[in-house]
Amino acid sequence: MGGLALVVTVIFAVIAVASAVVLAVMLVARDRERERVARRDPLTQLGNRRMLTEAADRLLGDLSDLDAVDGNGSHGPALLLVDLDGFKDVNDTLGHIAGDEVLVEVAQQLVASAGSDALVTRLGGDEFAVLIRGPINVSGASVRAKRILGALTLSEFQARGVSIDIRASIGVTVAPQDGRTLSDLLQHADIAMYQAKRERAGVATYDPAFDDHSTDRLETLAHLREAMLEDQLHVRYQPVIRADDHTLTGFEALLRWQHPERGLLLPAEFIPIAERTSLIHALTRWVLLTAVRDATRWRQEGLQATVAVNISPMSLEFGLLGIVEEVLALHRWPAELLVLEITESAVTDNPDTARAVVGSLRDRGIQVSVDDFGAGFTSLSQLRGLPVHQLKIDRQFITQLERSPSDDAVVTSIIELGHRLGLSIVAEGVETEATAARLVELECDDLQGFWFARPMIASEVLGWASEHAASRTTSAVAAAAASAAAATAAVSGPVD
Repeated sequence: MGGLALVVTVIFAVIAVASAVVLAVMLVARDRERERVARRDPLTQLGNRRMLTEAADRLLGDLSDLDAVDGNGSHGPALLLVDLDGFKDVNDTLGHIAGDEVLVEVAQQLVASAGSDALVTRLGGDEFAVLIRGPINVSGASVRAKRILGALTLSEFQARGVSIDIRASIGVTVAPQDGRTLSDLLQHADIAMYQAKRERAGVATYDPAFDDHSTDRLETLAHLREAMLEDQLHVRYQPVIRADDHTLTGFEALLRWQHPERGLLLPAEFIPIAERTSLIHALTRWVLLTAVRDATRWRQEGLQATVAVNISPMSLEFGLLGIVEEVLALHRWPAELLVLEITESAVTDNPDTARAVVGSLRDRGIQVSVDDFGAGFTSLSQLRGLPVHQLKIDRQFITQLERSPSDDAVVTSIIELGHRLGLSIVAEGVETEATAARLVELECDDLQGFWFARPMIASEVLGWASEHAASRTTSAVAAAAASAAAATAAVSGPVD
């Protein structure tokens, strides 16, 4: 019996040891899985920021050796920052589940096109980072970025049976010349990526010269947020005049920023910066509310006129419809008296979204105008399929109209094209009587420019409109008198 007890004891001991070993293995496996999950993006299964940090730290720790390979220090690892352009429209149109499906497809395409020596990670949202081990120089990193961009552009992504075109902007940095830490590389890649967006270039390599612009951009952005709260933003109004009889038809709302240190700033000095962030949507709403509020007051005083507001390409998305409906309802403003001006780039950059949004606006009764027409690259097929009401000829063709036969030919062609498509034509930048007269000959519908009036503040509009109406009446009386005198002379014949 004593021997049997010993055997049983040994068996239980072996079982206990085996169980402990199995448990230890399971715990190790669990910990490894936790570590794996902690380094992975749960949606795309790409590496996350933690994995990127660990990999970059290992590579950047060897920079001294890489410097010895190339005296100019341009053969370190490269970091590419990839940001999808206009991806918010996918979520807004198809929903976030469909958007997630597209992000998974994009992640797979990035891995396939980045190369075997690259780590692709998702930083969040629609932003990805590609860490290329190297050795690689700036030229090689730029070529790799263009290859990635081409793969994204040429691929057809699907979500809920809908084909989606993906465009991206990529900022390129190479260590150690662009930074010796991941933080520096990410910051500089973000600056380069913003430059790519601003220039619509697709890919941009970091240039230290961009830093000044970036610093100014951040400061301007911070001050712009303050400006909206401290009444530094103002809207000026420039009249739009019917060409044939100079009747006032409407006003264009022009945003200005009375900066406390830099003076009066035009939109070109701050709108591109706001377009980089969601602040552009707040600005769009503010201008719409202000312009329609002012126009409502004029209408209450008997002035019937349209009001036109410029819409950033970044705001031409389905969320714009809600903002417009809010503004119309708040001021009980007739939809047909609101004109939204969009640029050619808004049409060419995302034609499908532009067509859908513009169609919804038109169904609501709102007029849509293509601003600065002729300065961009809107194709005739895109224009034909876009449900707009109006074309505004870019001022660069109007200011030299009297002296440039080529500009005259361009303007003539645009007016004829627009009329054949059933669109009205506005010429902006009219600064002389001769220019206005030539546009009347070409049967342009409406005119706008300094020849009639400079942009004015809201409180000046009613007075100007009254003076303009009186001037038109005086001119009409004078013209009628001259016509009658000429007719009398013709009947009476010459006087000896």
